Amino acid sequence: MRSATGALITISARKSQALLAYLGARPSQRVSRDKLAALLWSSTGPDQARQSLRQTLSGLRKELSQLSAKDRLLIEEGDLLGLDETLVEVDVATFEQLVASGSEEALTQAIGIYDGDFLDGFTINEERFDQWAIAERDRLHRMALRAHAQLGELQTRRGAIDDAVATVQKSLRIDPLQETTNRLLMRLYMQSGDLVNALQQFESFSRMLKRELRVEPDNETKALHREIVQLRSKVAGAEPAATNDARKTVLVVEDNVLNRELMNAVLKSAGYTVVLAKDGAEALMLIGRESVDLLVLDVDLPFIDGHSVLEALKENGVNVPAIFVSGLPGDEPEVRAFEIGAADFIRKPVKNSVLLARVAKVLRD
Repeated sequence: MRSATGALITISARKSQALLAYLGARPSQRVSRDKLAALLWSSTGPDQARQSLRQTLSGLRKELSQLSAKDRLLIEEGDLLGLDETLVEVDVATFEQLVASGSEEALTQAIGIYDGDFLDGFTINEERFDQWAIAERDRLHRMALRAHAQLGELQTRRGAIDDAVATVQKSLRIDPLQETTNRLLMRLYMQSGDLVNALQQFESFSRMLKRELRVEPDNETKALHREIVQLRSKVAGAEPAATNDARKTVLVVEDNVLNRELMNAVLKSAGYTVVLAKDGAEALMLIGRESVDLLVLDVDLPFIDGHSVLEALKENGVNVPAIFVSGLPGDEPEVRAFEIGAADFIRKPVKNSVLLARVAKVLRD
């Protein structure tokens, strides 16, 4: 717990922590002492439970007094106990209010608050409290998944596909076995033209299902996969035959393994020779040994960033055209890229069709 000044206050006793968690989950509620005693000391008789509650409250009052000498966070109204909702800010309550609002802005804030399961790993070995905690954990978990789904739908409706992809990916980090959500991510990749990622998502999900549940994707997911494969075949068939440019060598410099391999696959499928580097230092070494016609260069690289790689090459008289790719916010990465002589700049996520078109254009110029 933190005071209004930001000071961290530790509640030492585990039963005190449990008591605050129960009251904090509904800050405006008032709960009878008998109910709290039975909840937190369900393994003892009523008299002993009440005595234990009195002792816990005595210690808790002293610790809470460190938060504020004049304000009483713990409300005691006769036989009822609660928290003063005007003095506390509880993430659970804030999360529920934002989800109930349902606007895109509120849902974005809500999923930002939800960073893990409710009281994850916290138990007091009292059956009633632990059962309540499990039920709350499940309820909030399902609410978080619904919030992600609602936000993704709103973002998709207004055409913010990249935002929707990020939202769905966050949902899958909470529960990666959601089949409908995996299908949604595959469709979003299709909508953005990223068929390679759509196929990769199906393969990853299929492996996970086999490993975790020993089952296959359902028929709807398999049908979507077939649709993507057919679309990919049509796109590949519609691509122009490889020209002399397609026999040229492209050096892809990208520290993210998945992004690196996806660009590798896309460029090779178009007929280019592809060389890979995972950071700027490796890229500079490779250029010293390999004949490279084009750089596809991430900006945000470990050790030596993309801008510095191109500057180093130019200082040493190596003039290789460079297409920068970046997911960094703001205009500065793009502006600086062109200031130091970039041939082009692509924002992440990189669409396959855009990558191929930009590479072909730079190699023709």
